[in-house]
Amino acid sequence: METWSVFNVNRKRLERDCGLRRFNNSCSEPVPRYQARVLVHLRPSVLDPAGEATRSAASRLGVEGIERLRIGKAVELELEASDEADARQQVELLSDRLLANPVIENWTLELKLS
Repeated sequence: METWSVFNVNRKRLERDCGLRRFNNSCSEPVPRYQARVLVHLRPSVLDPAGEATRSAASRLGVEGIERLRIGKAVELELEASDEADARQQVELLSDRLLANPVIENWTLELKLS
């Protein structure tokens, strides 16, 4: 007869949290956690074929009055940082170099302590 061991992801995560995170900080010294939302959208000078196709499809569905529709993306993440300035700096670097194409896209950042 086989015995199945139960693997609890949350329990394993809790066990690991006190390990080598943040250079062996003890669990009694929590590192602040921040929630960030980066909104990426095309620059106004860049054509948005997906937005135009969606606007056209909306009118075919009977939704009238949409004069302009542009499509973007929202990226939500949680990160640990020593303070808000550090968290903002990390997310800005991520946004500039990875999440948005600086040639054709702009981005905005929303950041809060979780």
